[in-house]
Amino acid sequence: MGVVVVQLGQGGNQMGYALFRCLASMSNSLPAEFFRSSPNKKETKARAVLIDMEPKVIHGIIRRPKYPSVQGHRADWTYDAHGLVTGDSGSGNNWARGYYDHGPQSLDSMMKAIRTEVEHCDVFGGFIILQSMAGGTGAGLGAYLVEALKDEFPSSFILSYSIWPYESGEIIVQNYNVLLTLSHLQSFADGIIIVQNEQLSTICRTLLSIQRPSFDDLNELAVQALGCVLLPSHWRTVEPNSQPTFRAFSKSSSESEQTIVTSGQSGVRLLADLLSSLCSHPGYKMLTLRFTPQVPAQSLDFTNFTWDAQLKYLRQMLITGAYKELEMDWNIKLPTSSGHDYRQRILSPSVPHLMNRSVASLLILRGSGSDCVGVSDFADDRLYPIWQVDPLSVASCSSSYGRYELAASLLTNCQSSVYPASRALTKGCNMLASKAYLYQYFEHGMEYASFESAFASVEDIVSRYSSL
Repeated sequence: MGVVVVQLGQGGNQMGYALFRCLASMSNSLPAEFFRSSPNKKETKARAVLIDMEPKVIHGIIRRPKYPSVQGHRADWTYDAHGLVTGDSGSGNNWARGYYDHGPQSLDSMMKAIRTEVEHCDVFGGFIILQSMAGGTGAGLGAYLVEALKDEFPSSFILSYSIWPYESGEIIVQNYNVLLTLSHLQSFADGIIIVQNEQLSTICRTLLSIQRPSFDDLNELAVQALGCVLLPSHWRTVEPNSQPTFRAFSKSSSESEQTIVTSGQSGVRLLADLLSSLCSHPGYKMLTLRFTPQVPAQSLDFTNFTWDAQLKYLRQMLITGAYKELEMDWNIKLPTSSGHDYRQRILSPSVPHLMNRSVASLLILRGSGSDCVGVSDFADDRLYPIWQVDPLSVASCSSSYGRYELAASLLTNCQSSVYPASRALTKGCNMLASKAYLYQYFEHGMEYASFESAFASVEDIVSRYSSL
């Protein structure tokens, strides 16, 4: 099973480099899902395609070291030269330039590199798209490419790992860009993981003792949680010591064709199992990723980890919608009733601390005892809508996760994933009403109706999650 990672723009390429280093260092061997042997068998290549309209970032990444040895082994790997696609000039943080100009101009070279990488997979598992949502290449060109991939590979899964900008403002038109990108991803991607720079920076400062975090620090923190999800694991039951079951799923299968299979050590198939368990409803594709433990590297050797403590923190993070331990409100409890009387509206700014409702959750446990620890609290039906039949999936691996003796990631399709989109929608509508900076988009062929359609699509997304 091979998964092709498409790294787009400066942010996506820097995140991709950090991801492959993480996957190589956190496992005892290079996972075949993300690495392959070169034809001459002398080198190990990352299953990746690097795309940017400026060559500087990609050339810099190619020169950076790629042999981490966290697990005590040297894991040499490199990028394939045939998977590099660059242009002569960037998109200038202009979404329309990336979508309407660079997209059509670079489509043939991008698809050629992607087809070549897909052909190296014995069994193709899908695409992971790494992109920033604020700029021109990652956002605009990224939206165009995702649409093209869905047309070229209609049966393949597409998971977007999207970097949400600082809300204080990295780019003056970032609210336009994130809303335009999100509307396209909602239509053509199968799942969208939102990672917020604001949250990553806060975790670095408050929990990891990094007072002035760099983008490398943010990327390392982000891929640490993602790597915990992507490395090999096997299904287990919510209740320990019972026979695991999972739903065999194929993209072309109808619901009636899905079968329940019982197996003791059935492996998680990327990306089919992940997305079919979390994003089975086409109207709910927004995902949030949480990870524990969150401790400085220098404190790991002096910290005693237990499953009870880690899962307690992780569950409260899920209930409150928090991303880190320090912002959790322990006074927020699950309601005593599972009826709709406790349904909340996430668009009410006057009520900042409400229970976070979820569509589905995937819990991945790594470390000794992960097969038998109880996790039934994460399956509490008060966390999920009444129409959700099987909301919790659990996978585990008995091996440690790098230097972490115990580690857990919780990937959730929940309301907190649309909080930033709701705020960006308010700001974007105000800008659109005053027609601010629209000329930058119109000069590349974009029309006013495209803004209205994109904003309406995001408004629908927020409305659906608010009604959970």
